[in-house]
Amino acid sequence: MGARTDMGARTDAEAGMNTHDPSRRLLASCFLSVLMLIGCGPGTLAEADRSRLSVDDAAALIANNSSVAVDSQVVRVVAELWVDYTLLASRLAEDSTLQALDVGLVTEAPLNELMMSRLREEVVDVDTVVTDEELTERFAADMPGARATASQILLLFPRAATTMQRDSIAAVAADLSARLAGGADFAAMAANHSDDPAGASRGGSMGTFGRGEMLAPVDSAVFGLGPGETSEPVETAIGYHILRLDALDVPQLSEVGAEFRRQIQLERLARAENEYVMRLDSTLGLRLADGALELARALAETAPPRLSQRAAQRPLVVWEGGSYSAGDFLSLSRNSGEVFRDGIVAASGLELESVLRRLGHEELLLQDVRSRGLVPTGAQGDSVAAAARAAIRERAVVIGLMPVAAVLDSTAAHDPAQPVTVAGRVEAALVRVVSGESEIVPLGGVTLLLRDQAPWRINAAAIGATLQRIEELR
Repeated sequence: MGARTDMGARTDAEAGMNTHDPSRRLLASCFLSVLMLIGCGPGTLAEADRSRLSVDDAAALIANNSSVAVDSQVVRVVAELWVDYTLLASRLAEDSTLQALDVGLVTEAPLNELMMSRLREEVVDVDTVVTDEELTERFAADMPGARATASQILLLFPRAATTMQRDSIAAVAADLSARLAGGADFAAMAANHSDDPAGASRGGSMGTFGRGEMLAPVDSAVFGLGPGETSEPVETAIGYHILRLDALDVPQLSEVGAEFRRQIQLERLARAENEYVMRLDSTLGLRLADGALELARALAETAPPRLSQRAAQRPLVVWEGGSYSAGDFLSLSRNSGEVFRDGIVAASGLELESVLRRLGHEELLLQDVRSRGLVPTGAQGDSVAAAARAAIRERAVVIGLMPVAAVLDSTAAHDPAQPVTVAGRVEAALVRVVSGESEIVPLGGVTLLLRDQAPWRINAAAIGATLQRIEELR
């Protein structure tokens, strides 16, 4: 990082000068201005560890390698990637095995899953034996892997429909259904009456779809029909559907039986686990803390890089002997990305309460696991950490950030033209992304892991200057 202006140093410097001398005052002013320029780095777009990406270098990289229109978001993405690539390449240059890298952030989830597996095996009572007779009965009822080709006549409800409007549409649906039963042509009826314009122009065709891809009432009705049969009007939240099954493709039990058996076992495990946690919930009195919804929304909306110790310990969900804290939620939010955070901000009160209760239940289960001593062994922890480091190295190879010697020692292909320096490898990787030669390789939780263990900064104020410089270069 750049040097920082220190107010104490300023006082000492000024004290050593004769401030009544105009020339010395000017010299002091210039000296302090230089310090301030170094500290805030007006020509710096980003910094990572001991490296710096200048506005000019970033602008040249984008202008020389991208032919598409560039906006502030593109510049920010390049800056973000430069930070992450530089931090990772620097770590690999120091030690290509990454043994000194704390991978706790990315091993937490697999280690928690190991603990949950032990809980299911040793504590949660569930029968996972699925007999052939049960499998056959469920297969006939659920038709896993089945795909239906169907058509519909859709009568939509108006927005904020009144009871009278809904009843009127129901009467129209019943009339159309009766006319179809009397022999009317389905395709002609769909063309004249369906509110689905795309389908209506094709005789009401919905195309081909699998189980669970449509609204639940529609899914149930379609897969309950025989080929050529037409349903009674089916009500959903959006309106009434009159459905016809045109064709049905169902795989043989021998083709999907093993996978379907496993699906049934997982359903039973999930049900038993839910019953177990509900018993814990009832016993320990799990509830939302005061202000939990507002705090969760604020954390998702602002996504602060870190919280004070006191703020991190503030509970969102509490129960006897434990809690799920703001720090836990912030860590999840940062790891899950913008889609999760946007969902939290937009969620209704009931939806957000459901999310927080689920997170509380997960933490409650983990607390129960720990209290029972069902924690991973040291060897298991080492194995998970080694797998995490190997996965990071694999991504680094794909991106092109591994040191030459490390790549040569591995089975990965090596490009003799690969740059030797960290800066060179980072620049080459960014050129491939900006030019469209390669896709962005997602780093996921590795991004937070790297940024938590080394200094970095993105100078948002320099994004505009970078855009201006790109225009000048073009």
